[in-house]
Amino acid sequence: MIIKNFPEDLHRKAKAKAALEGITLKALIIKLLETYLEEFRT
Repeated sequence: MIIKNFPEDLHRKAKAKAALEGITLKALIIKLLETYLEEFRT
């Protein structure tokens, strides 16, 4: 997936957060989307 015009500051912060968790940015985004979508199932 390619996201155009993604805020650079947000990208940098997300990448740093992923690194702190020892996961890739892709894995972080998947994790966050799964959590977000799970809220609608309950």
